[in-house]
Amino acid sequence: MNFSFNNLLLTLFFVNISFAQDLTEIDKYLTDLNFSKALGLLEQMNKDQPRNIEILTRLSISHHYLSEQSKIKREDKKNAQKAYEYIKEAHSLNSEDANVLKWYVVALGKTVEEESIRKQIEQSKNIEQLSLKVIELLPNDEFCYNIMGQWHYKLASLGKASRRIASILFSEPPQGSFEEARYFLEQSLKLNSDYIGTYYWLGKTHLKLGNIEKANDLFSKGVLLDRPFQREEKLFHDMKILLNK
Repeated sequence: MNFSFNNLLLTLFFVNISFAQDLTEIDKYLTDLNFSKALGLLEQMNKDQPRNIEILTRLSISHHYLSEQSKIKREDKKNAQKAYEYIKEAHSLNSEDANVLKWYVVALGKTVEEESIRKQIEQSKNIEQLSLKVIELLPNDEFCYNIMGQWHYKLASLGKASRRIASILFSEPPQGSFEEARYFLEQSLKLNSDYIGTYYWLGKTHLKLGNIEKANDLFSKGVLLDRPFQREEKLFHDMKILLNK
């Protein structure tokens, strides 16, 4: 999952003055989408200052977006796994840091996307709990509102067989709601109106709610937005198809 880069680093970290200059250079590379350059500097910093949360989290961010850029499935998966490993280490050092939690949710969600429905359902409650905690800690950050919107949409869309799996795994299976999906996605849209994915998922949600005109309006606006990575390119083509139906 990725978003407009206008707000990418606004809520990242309060850095120590001793190496703030180094991080400023890295953050510029990140906001310029030069993830490979940022990664080279971060890997050296990680050797010099291991177990540093700010470095580990930026390493995770770099690998996450490199996975999003990749057109080769193997590279996509490799970078997604590295993103998760780095943020998992940061999470082990401080599981209460709001920004660590945010990127932990992003990386966790990315790694389970290609897993079986059973494994996705197994992680669903964990993703929900962490996302809601991040929303509480970072109420003006759109990331986890968007994640929760997708969470509700996907759970509400589960078929009978998948619901049976959920009932086996949990005494109280996670419940998705299209109304809740709309709420969270609308909150994400208020905070960032430039991310194509929000228009896609909110439009799909309105289709499920029977609001065809509203869905088409969202799709029409969404296809005009930037699509920097493979994921956004796919959403763009899907919205074009939905608009032509």
